Amino acid sequence: MLVIRVFREGVVVREELFRSTPVTIGRSSSNQLVLTDPSVSRDHARIERDAGGQLVIIDGSGTNGLYAGPRRVAAERFSGRLKARLGLAEIEIEEVSADATQPVSLEELHRLDQRRTPLTWAKYIAITLLALTTESALAPEFWSPWNSERAVGLVWQNTTALVVIMVVSALLLGLLKAAGRKVRMADVLQHFARFGWLGPLSAALCLFAYYVLSDGLASGVRSWLPSLAAVAFLAQAVAIRRPAPNRRFRLWWAAAFLLILIGIDFTRSYGASRMGQPNVDHGMQAPIPLLGAGPAASFEDYAAAVEAAGRRSEALVR
Repeated sequence: MLVIRVFREGVVVREELFRSTPVTIGRSSSNQLVLTDPSVSRDHARIERDAGGQLVIIDGSGTNGLYAGPRRVAAERFSGRLKARLGLAEIEIEEVSADATQPVSLEELHRLDQRRTPLTWAKYIAITLLALTTESALAPEFWSPWNSERAVGLVWQNTTALVVIMVVSALLLGLLKAAGRKVRMADVLQHFARFGWLGPLSAALCLFAYYVLSDGLASGVRSWLPSLAAVAFLAQAVAIRRPAPNRRFRLWWAAAFLLILIGIDFTRSYGASRMGQPNVDHGMQAPIPLLGAGPAASFEDYAAAVEAAGRRSEALVR
C-alpha cells in the first residue's frame, strides 16, 4: 500500500491511501491523485513497480518536470519514503504495511509535540533563576562582610538574567527550527531549567575542592570546571528534540565547544604574557567544620610573587 501526502508551504494538507499500483498523478480528473496546482501538467507522473518489485516514480513528460529532492529526474526508484515535486506541487510518497500495530515507546511519547501553557514557561524560568541565585550564594565573596547589598544585587541579577534567558532562548529556538527540529519555546526553557543547575554544581565542587585539594589542583578545578559545565550545557542544547541515538552527536559538539574555549584561553594567556600582565591566582574562604581552613600560603610569599610579576611587566614595557 502507498500513502501520498500533499504539502502546501511545508504543511501536509492532504493524505490519500492507494492499495495498488500504478498510481497516476496530474491535473486531469482521470488521475488517481488529482493536483489542482496550475504548474502541474494534466498527466504529470505515475508510480508503479519495476520487474523486481521496487517502487519507481516516472515523469509523464510534464511541462515543469519531476524532481526527486533537488534533482530533476525522468524516473526515480525508491523504497520507504520519497519527497518529490511536480512543478510547484510537493508530495511525499511512503510505502506502508498492514502489519500489526506497533507499540509506542516512552521515548517516542516524550518526543510528541505537546503544547504547554504559559504557566509551564513561568515554572521553567523560576527554576532557572533559582539555579542562578544558588550559584551566586555559593560564591565566597557573596557572604563577605563588605558586601552590604546582597539583596539588591540578587534582584538586579535576576532581572538581567530574565531578559538574557528570553533572548537566548528565542535565538536557540530559531536555530533549532532552522535545523528542522519540531521544537517549542517550552522545550528550550525546560533545557535551561534542567541544565542550568550545572552552574551551581560546578560552584559547589569548586568550593569543596578548595579544602581538600592542593593549591595547584584546586586552582585548575576553579579554572576549568565552570567551562566544562558550559560545554555540557551547550552540547545538550544542540541536541534538544533530536531523535535518538545522539550520544555521538553531543560528544562531537562538546569537543568542538571545548576546542573553542581552549583557543580563547590560550589566546588570552598568550596576550597577557606578551603584555607582561601578572598571572594573579588566589582564593580566600572561611574555615568550615570537618574540612578545616584549606591550603594556605604566607602573604609575604604571595606579595613577593606579585612584585616579581610587576618587575617583569615593567621590564617588558621598557
